[in-house]
Amino acid sequence: MSGDTSDVRKKHRHDLGQEDHGAVMAEGTTKAIQAVLGLWIALTFALVLWALVDASRPSVDAPPAAEQSAT
Repeated sequence: MSGDTSDVRKKHRHDLGQEDHGAVMAEGTTKAIQAVLGLWIALTFALVLWALVDASRPSVDAPPAAEQSAT
């Protein structure tokens, strides 16, 4: 059998002193995604709060057009 080469485990690049570039490059993207999601959540909360306040206000009917033109 020629299994001698398959039995030898290859060292991982971290074991050889090489840097993991994926995490370093993705760090900025991850922070940007977190910022966008945080902004989305805050704006959604503000919109729901505005809708609740607007819905709780009593509706004020506009005066009829005949009364507006008489004044």
